[in-house]
Amino acid sequence: MTAQAFLTNDQIVFLAPAAGSFEPIDGVSKRYSFVPTLTAVDLLRDTGWQPIHAEQSTVRIARREGYQRHLIRFAKNGLSFDGERVDLVLYNSHDRGCAFKLIASVWRKVCGNGLMVASEFANFSHKHVGFKPDEFIQSARRIASAASTIAERVDEMKVIEMTPDERGVFAQAAHSLKYDDPEAAPINPQQLLEERRYDDRGNDLWTTFNVVQENIMRGGLKGTTKDRNGRTRRTTTRPVKALDKNIRLNQALWMLTEKMAELKQTDVGLAPVPA
Repeated sequence: MTAQAFLTNDQIVFLAPAAGSFEPIDGVSKRYSFVPTLTAVDLLRDTGWQPIHAEQSTVRIARREGYQRHLIRFAKNGLSFDGERVDLVLYNSHDRGCAFKLIASVWRKVCGNGLMVASEFANFSHKHVGFKPDEFIQSARRIASAASTIAERVDEMKVIEMTPDERGVFAQAAHSLKYDDPEAAPINPQQLLEERRYDDRGNDLWTTFNVVQENIMRGGLKGTTKDRNGRTRRTTTRPVKALDKNIRLNQALWMLTEKMAELKQTDVGLAPVPA
């Protein structure tokens, strides 16, 4: 792992104040077992995972401020490979919104993309009720152990070449994951294949996945929408900032990519995108 500043607990709380809460939101049941996020952070440090990034979601209800969902990214020595790095993402809230989640993430150095792995062997959930530190630590160790398997899957994706029609099918499926009503979307699926840098000029599955993921998550694509009177207006797609949506979309895109790899490896033909 290249030299990178690790976050102290104070820095984590500055970036994501909800991570520093030492009590749950008012109104939780007596069965609720409160476990501070910083306790989980310290447990992860003990296994060699070091925090490098923290953020929290915005809230619409004022009483949830300070208890909302937050995300902390961790890195560990020895988990870098060929331009990528396997990280661990800790996701939690203190408003009864979710349990502790530990998710493997592939960090792509060329663009700073954090791709969430959806495979079961790289995802773990630990409820606050009956929280068991030993099991939590074991999950973190399993993610570290899974790094070689994840690296192998990435290498497989890098050598899978895709035809223009197959890339179109992939973009169309990803477009449907992002927009509930694709027909009303401000951009068309093909725009998701627009590369942002020279290193992304490739037709392999891994590059296609990264280009599409970055365009969906970071936004910035030019498009059009229609107002209530049917008039067309120019717009620019926005980045995905909501943490729950970010994770959900990232993992859905990973599953889509694994499915595409499976289809290609079994030589199953893909239907071309309708004109």
